[in-house]
Amino acid sequence: MTVVSSIARCLGLAVLMFGLTPSAVATPAATELGHAGRWLTDDQGRVITLHGVNLVYKNPPYFPAAGGFGEDDAQFLADNGFNAVRLGFAWNAVEPQPGVYDDDYIQQIQQTQRLLARYNIYTLIDSHQDAFNESVGASWSGFPQWATFADGFPLRPDPGFPLVYFASPAQNQTWANFWRDHLAPDGIGLHEHYAAMWAHVARFFADEPYLLGYDLINEPWPGWDWPTCFPQGCPGFERDVLAPFEANAMNAIRRVDSRHLLFYEPSVTNDFGTPDWMPNPTGDPEAGMSFHDYCFGPVDTCVSNGLDRAGAEGVVGVVTEFGATTDQARLIRLADRLDENLASWMFWSHPQNQTPDHHQEPPTGPNLMNPALVRPYPTAIAGTPQQWHYDSTTGTFTLEYSAHPADRPLPRDARTEVYLPQSNYPDGYQVESQGAEVVSAPDARLLQLGTSPGQDTVQVTVTRR
Repeated sequence: MTVVSSIARCLGLAVLMFGLTPSAVATPAATELGHAGRWLTDDQGRVITLHGVNLVYKNPPYFPAAGGFGEDDAQFLADNGFNAVRLGFAWNAVEPQPGVYDDDYIQQIQQTQRLLARYNIYTLIDSHQDAFNESVGASWSGFPQWATFADGFPLRPDPGFPLVYFASPAQNQTWANFWRDHLAPDGIGLHEHYAAMWAHVARFFADEPYLLGYDLINEPWPGWDWPTCFPQGCPGFERDVLAPFEANAMNAIRRVDSRHLLFYEPSVTNDFGTPDWMPNPTGDPEAGMSFHDYCFGPVDTCVSNGLDRAGAEGVVGVVTEFGATTDQARLIRLADRLDENLASWMFWSHPQNQTPDHHQEPPTGPNLMNPALVRPYPTAIAGTPQQWHYDSTTGTFTLEYSAHPADRPLPRDARTEVYLPQSNYPDGYQVESQGAEVVSAPDARLLQLGTSPGQDTVQVTVTRR
């Protein structure tokens, strides 16, 4: 921990010595976001869209700065129009022994969140795991060994992540014990430890600017009950097991942070297109649903399933993982579909994978994002979105929105803002608008529009010059 503290001091000294040059790209004025139904909103009531990346470092000591993430990388994200990061931590590192917390480790995660905030990038703090612990077939130990109870069940067959979920008896028995709130070595239940851990972590972030909120658990696996989740989803598991577990964490966080959004996750089986039954665990009005899109086949139901379920619960839905590929054509198709659904999203880059045949690369620069995902989008809409579309072949971007607010009455000077990457418009752009006036400088990276008085609908078309 002495080494960790030294790294933190060096990072802080570097910031003081060299100063900051935050990008002015794609940022609402507010440092905190709420929601109006399915829409993220800022303090003016504008609808906010997030384009982001995942930043999860799975190699010890499990924090991004140790893998090389720093000032240049935050600048890189901002310069390419990314305004959000899902920042993962390992429970294994937060609580290396039952009830013993490593605050130096949490402060390393906090340092990265503060760095991102200086570039006006929102952070979603994420408790990340993939197949629990290395002793039961995971590619890394996101959850601690002391919380892993396989009861002597064999690890094999162990085909590696993610197939280990389906194949390994030890993997499934570990999750079964976890959901039964197995006692930790100190006699306290694992659910109680998990909730207390979250409260301890949230204390470090409750007052930080540009905090989107907390993602309670990455991709929870139902254990032995997984065969019942195909093809119709896991209604019993999500309602009777997963929701109470996540409710414990939500209630614990609320005791130290009363305002930031709490993002709960459904079963990982929904990542592949099964129906989503996940309720809002506590009915908290400031809640959201974090869900993933790894659907395969010609019909992708992941995005619509997640957004429909979030809408039914009256919470905001955010696609917090998709991609995990370098196939440019596929990424463009995925981004187009997310645009069709007016979705906020956070990309999972292929270099972040850590599997038996792929060791994770440091989370820096181009390892975080793919050029296919640098595209125009409305970062803030002074009204309610109706549609937007980007044609990557011609460079034409269209946007249509209602001038009526999604939440509360808008200030008279509220602006709609559209990020237009220089890489997509190397010689500038032209704007045609109906119902709004361009108030930004010609060829500004952030196109700003003021709605004309008396308009119901605004239509905007941007073309390459």
